[in-house]
Amino acid sequence: MQRSLSTPALYCPFPTQLNPLVAQADEHTAQWVQQFDLVRSAEVWQHYREQRFTWMVARMFPDAGLEELCIAADLNTLLFVLDDQYDEATAATEAVRKKENFELFLEQVRSILEDHQRKTLSQHGPALAAISDFWERICRLSSPRWQARFAESMKRAFVANLWRIELVKQNRLPAVEEYMRFRQQFGGANFFADLVEVMEGISLPDEVIWHGTVQTLITLCSDTICYANDLFSYRKELQQGDEMNLVMLLKHHEGLSLEDAVFKATRIHDDKVQQFVRLSRQLPSFSAGVNRELVRFVNALAVMMRGNIDWSTLDTARYQMV
Repeated sequence: MQRSLSTPALYCPFPTQLNPLVAQADEHTAQWVQQFDLVRSAEVWQHYREQRFTWMVARMFPDAGLEELCIAADLNTLLFVLDDQYDEATAATEAVRKKENFELFLEQVRSILEDHQRKTLSQHGPALAAISDFWERICRLSSPRWQARFAESMKRAFVANLWRIELVKQNRLPAVEEYMRFRQQFGGANFFADLVEVMEGISLPDEVIWHGTVQTLITLCSDTICYANDLFSYRKELQQGDEMNLVMLLKHHEGLSLEDAVFKATRIHDDKVQQFVRLSRQLPSFSAGVNRELVRFVNALAVMMRGNIDWSTLDTARYQMV
């Protein structure tokens, strides 16, 4: 690992893969974004096309069928659009208004996920209508117990974003430990790990999913995806004055140079990947069939980590300097 301000070489000893249906899914998502009026400017949409959000999920879920991949690509693009809209509001007065609106938005999302209320573009606006459409489609492919688990993960992600909004309102930077506790949730990595089962056609009993070892592997996967994103994006965020990033928080709270903060964040990422590798060799044992599915699941988590890095370095223009 070189101590350099260039893009860090991250440890991730898993194979590079790409779903061959990526181009078809990308065309579907372009039409879906237009259908729900998520991006109203042709110029902005072209900017998003260059960021190739579909390639991210195509690398994370290389064996997903077309219907599944389209669902993941739609959700991924929607989340990036919503995240960018949040980042545009940084002043404290704007954040207060945003927090009130966000709490109302969160209640509407809850009604979609838990009560299966259908939201329409004309009555509820683009974001809620798009979430409603995503939820209807993925519910047709999943079990009620998976839906309950995914809904809980997504709610935790939105609650973590309320925490993030409150920080902006207070003009406060979180401690590194606090940030690391919330990072995978406000980044959405927690419910992307849930998507693995539906995308890859994996079926695991609840007792397996909730086993301590499996939960630790899921957490390690989600954390490393977010820390990798921080390492790829810190230069752009530094230029924009955004310090809500592991690199910048290490620099701020520990009095490090930028070079040393990048080095330490990279070590944090790499250490967690190494923990994942070690723990994946110590899986709990169930029946023979469940054990095979569990191995598939853990391998899919590994592919997600590799896919995120490959997308960041090979596909997207998102982390280019402004």
